[in-house]
Amino acid sequence: MGHQISNSMIPIYKFLEVDNFHAISDEVYNYVVNQTDILKAQEPVFFTDTDVQHALEHVPLLSDFLNQRSLIPTKFSIIVVPANMDPYLHVDTKDAFVRILWPVRNCKGSRTKFYDIPRKYLKLSRLPDGGVIYYDIIKQHNWEQVDEFELSAPLIFDASVAHAVHPAPDATGHRISFSLGFDRELPISKSVTAWVEFQQ
Repeated sequence: MGHQISNSMIPIYKFLEVDNFHAISDEVYNYVVNQTDILKAQEPVFFTDTDVQHALEHVPLLSDFLNQRSLIPTKFSIIVVPANMDPYLHVDTKDAFVRILWPVRNCKGSRTKFYDIPRKYLKLSRLPDGGVIYYDIIKQHNWEQVDEFELSAPLIFDASVAHAVHPAPDATGHRISFSLGFDRELPISKSVTAWVEFQQ
């Protein structure tokens, strides 16, 4: 059976309480600017996987945040959404994959909207650079929106639910965020609810 969220109470996302998240955001921004070429491209790639260890070496506050919670990320990805980008509905992965999503720059006012789309309408695709795999929606339809959030603080969300990023209406710069993924076999990678229990 494909993953369905209609008529369910399964949470799609949850905000995390991180007192120093702005300082961590600043460190990640400096890492992106000074240690990668992501923002140097004329048209930055939407989703870029980076080397986890290399990133954490340059973002010590994030490393401390993870160590204090015994979290070991297996994926560290930078997400860049141009201010004039049209919302692009997609699915990251067919199976549940709960990840941390963290605002870095120009995220205030942006919305991530979630939709209930049957799995039979997904088509495997790759980003233009041939790297990251995701799923396109092959049927145009007025799909039911089931939830949304403004990326105003770090949160966890299930990337297997169809979603689209809507830049802030008054955005003048790229919306930059990063995502952390963990071992897919861990409960926290399979359910937002597991994070609630994990934090207690």
